Amino acid sequence: MLLQQQKETRGRERTMEAKPEEKAEFEEAEIEYVSYGGEHHLPLIMNLVDQELSEPYSIFTYRYFVYLWPQLSFLQAFHKGKCIGTVVCKMGEHRNTFRGYIAMLVVIKPYRGRGIATELVTRSIRMMMESGCEEYVYILHRVLTELILKGR
Repeated sequence: MLLQQQKETRGRERTMEAKPEEKAEFEEAEIEYVSYGGEHHLPLIMNLVDQELSEPYSIFTYRYFVYLWPQLSFLQAFHKGKCIGTVVCKMGEHRNTFRGYIAMLVVIKPYRGRGIATELVTRSIRMMMESGCEEYVYILHRVLTELILKGR
């Protein structure tokens, strides 16, 4: 009996593993890129980051970025009114130069692999350049590193 249960469990696990991730259907022109618009955007961004990244952040972390670097914080991607991606940045002096730093980058799974993260990063770097940054750093989070290694 126990052996039969183990076989059934393994069969269910294989079925679950084989289920492909659904990709969102959209045209590139349907994605709207928006800069941070105020406190009403914080819950959207916090949900997105909490859902996709391994590290939990308090509201104080988000406010740290907003109050010190409002022009660099929270560039977001929307599809039909739904927040599907965000990037959070800052800048500061580092070894006699201004360095831009991408702290968080998230695109929800159904929208990955379609250039949204690339567009968020490109727009962020452009803003950093306009703000006087000469270098740019992105620290990969463990989850993002795992996704890259798995080819997702």
